[in-house]
Amino acid sequence: MSCVGTLVWLLVGMASGFGFMYYYQLRVKQAKIICEFQPKPETTPRAAFTTSRLTPSTFVVREYNDIYDEHPQIFVKLSPSTGTMLIIDTGCGGATADTEVGITSLRQYIEEVRLECNGGEALNEGKRLKYVVVATHCHYDHILGMEQFNDSPILMSSHSPSFVSPTNLPTHSLCKNMGIPTPKFKPLLVPHQYDIRSETGIPLGVFILHTPGHTPDELAIYDAAEKMLYVGDSLYETETIIFPKEGSIGEWMASIDYLISFVKTEEEDEAEQVRMSCGHSTLCQPALELLNAVKSFMNDVVAGREPVKGRMSRRGEENVQYVQLGGRFALRCPERLVLEARQLNQ
Repeated sequence: MSCVGTLVWLLVGMASGFGFMYYYQLRVKQAKIICEFQPKPETTPRAAFTTSRLTPSTFVVREYNDIYDEHPQIFVKLSPSTGTMLIIDTGCGGATADTEVGITSLRQYIEEVRLECNGGEALNEGKRLKYVVVATHCHYDHILGMEQFNDSPILMSSHSPSFVSPTNLPTHSLCKNMGIPTPKFKPLLVPHQYDIRSETGIPLGVFILHTPGHTPDELAIYDAAEKMLYVGDSLYETETIIFPKEGSIGEWMASIDYLISFVKTEEEDEAEQVRMSCGHSTLCQPALELLNAVKSFMNDVVAGREPVKGRMSRRGEENVQYVQLGGRFALRCPERLVLEARQLNQ
């Protein structure tokens, strides 16, 4: 890709992003549960993480200045009645660009750092709660903290066991491509609609849904009591949705259709909307509207109605970049995936 092409692509992305900013701020203000991040954590010593309350039982922990510029969102649900803390993803392992940070361990942060948004207590004050950890998928920015929880159940999708095998994990996690060590952990591969339970077998009211597409092992988590759907990297707003070479837009479309049907069923007899939170950027947004909107964007990409805004080579393949007018959604993926999806629609 030429320097001029790169500059044009960046300028288009910046302009679109600014255009969406006002819209997104309105959406956040309209959400029933307000999710706001501190610009830097108010802890001494400083931590690589910052936390806000997302729902009555769940907090979002964000790595605000990681060296990979990923800013992953980690979700922590407290279930004192079952003696359990559910952790969704573990982020970048505290790898921070902030030289003043003293706490880089997610587990230490959860157990020791007292937070104003939790009544002045650490999220797992006194280590009272046992951990259950779920990986929405195996990419490095979601699993680099997994080794800290090797004494606890770590759940992953059983949709494609070979994809997350010890042999393939270095490649499929992108750790090998990034030149970083692949974390060592032994996941429990669980089926679609798996009912997450405590160490003693008590249901948490939280379910795992297989949603392959972004990767074969991508999954979603649904908290039925709080009507919150966590979708990992299947989609998010304002930042570029990235499909690796192992992804499939066709499978992704099927998973989005499944989630649309699932949300509609959940909302049939209830006045309250299902809301969605994602692995990056998006929090507390109406799930059905967001799913339909991202499906429409992807249909435009596959049909050729969305113009290519940039090209670049990634992991030996030509990748294409799309940015929706207004900047709500953007996509980068191997061009091959778009062409394969286009053939499926013919």
